[in-house]
This record gives sequence, C-alpha cells and structure tokens, in this order.
Amino acid sequence: MKRILTAILALALCLGLAACGSDTAADAPDLQAYYDDFMASLGEEDAPMMMEITDDLVDSMYPGLSDYELSQRVLYTAAISAVAFEMALVEVADAADVEAVKGIFQSRIDSQVEGGAMYPATVEAWQSAEVIVQGNVVALIAAGELQSDAVAAFNGLF
Repeated sequence: MKRILTAILALALCLGLAACGSDTAADAPDLQAYYDDFMASLGEEDAPMMMEITDDLVDSMYPGLSDYELSQRVLYTAAISAVAFEMALVEVADAADVEAVKGIFQSRIDSQVEGGAMYPATVEAWQSAEVIVQGNVVALIAAGELQSDAVAAFNGLF
C-alpha cells in the first residue's frame, strides 16, 4: 500500500513540475529560424541585402529595448536605407514588458513614417509595417511588397 501511495505521489509531483515548466519560453518558436527560413524563401535574387542590428545600433534604432531582458532577439534591417525591409523579433522574459516593447517598435515605425524614411516609396512601405504580439513574442515586420507574406508566415508559427 505504501508503494502505491508513494508512486501516486511521485507521479503527481512529476505532473506538477511538468505543468510549471510549460512556460511561454518553451512554447515560443525559434525566431532566428523563422527569419532565416523566410529570407531563404525569397531566393537570392529577391531577398534584400540585410544587416544585423548589433548592440551598437540597438539603442539608436529602438531606444529603451536594451533595458528589457530578452529570451530571444533577432534584429535585421536592410543595408540600404532606400529599402524598407526590417524585422525585429524578440521574446521578452517577463510578460509585463510586452506592452513596453510593443511601444518601442511602434515608435520605430512612427519615426520612419514621419521623416526617417526619406523616399516616398519607402515611407509608403513603412506605413504598412506592423507590430505583432503573440504571447511574450513581439515582432516589428516591415517587408514592403512582401508584408502580407511575412506576417502570414510569422503568425503561422503560433
């Protein structure tokens, strides 16, 4: 009888720990894999030349983002300013930070629309950019003519 009770308690403990472990971090998709797969799907001829936004540039492009703990961070922008193509994909460690990061990304879009993007076609493309929230994942996607494809592929991860 003691063995059965011990086995039941051990099983209950394992199930309880498993339930605690099913956090958003485990459920969030691999954001780098999404970016890599989407860019590869464009083919070499159609994919814009991109550069990673490194620590040096993060605060100038996304002021305040470095103040938040991120579980994942994938930040790329077109290497040529005349091309409105940018993907900022992050997973925040704390769900309470989602709205703040969403605001940072929306500010990036607003600043590009209000004068950061210098060409009419680039401004138009930035006007179509979107900030998307899925759980603890916040994404800024500016993909010009490919906007709906990029957003659909991103939302398909969830």
